[in-house]
Amino acid sequence: MKARLLKEMMTSLVPAPFKAFYTEVMLRKEDDHHASHNDFGNQMLHLVSSGVFLYCYAILAFDLTEAMCVGLAALFVRQFGHAVLEPDAHEKEMSLLGYTTHNKTLIVLGYTLIPVATLIQAGSVSLSSFTQNLPTIAQYWWYWTQFVIGARIAYLMWKFSFRTSMVWYVKLVTDPLTDIVAYFPRRQRA
Repeated sequence: MKARLLKEMMTSLVPAPFKAFYTEVMLRKEDDHHASHNDFGNQMLHLVSSGVFLYCYAILAFDLTEAMCVGLAALFVRQFGHAVLEPDAHEKEMSLLGYTTHNKTLIVLGYTLIPVATLIQAGSVSLSSFTQNLPTIAQYWWYWTQFVIGARIAYLMWKFSFRTSMVWYVKLVTDPLTDIVAYFPRRQRA
């Protein structure tokens, strides 16, 4: 009872606009879950990739190259779940704020073309050239990531509002946390 009372008191200190914003972010997460996260395999891929993304968030400022390499591997795993395990969700995704699986596939293609273009520009398409140019490639991947996010924010601002674009952005960056909570296997109580 004391814990509930304390929670109610703390909640009453949060301004109404913040509560409304939080509620909308959580509703968008719920809509996203119902649209394209119904397959158990896809949920497990999201659980794994979310843990990796949290690691990448932690090291991003210290080791951009590792954060981008490991983060992209997690992104590919995540998108595999959408494209292969839940291909029937594409029409439901059209009603959501985020990118559709088709658009995400094109974004992933952009990530794969960056190393190719960088290696061609370097004059050598080899594993040793890839390793040597990896910090530069990671920097370009970071720029591509910022472009993709910024473009979506600009599109949502144009189509809807600044608030809606921020709801999508907050949903995006907090998805790893909420995916772990949503998809972590729980022990059944007897």
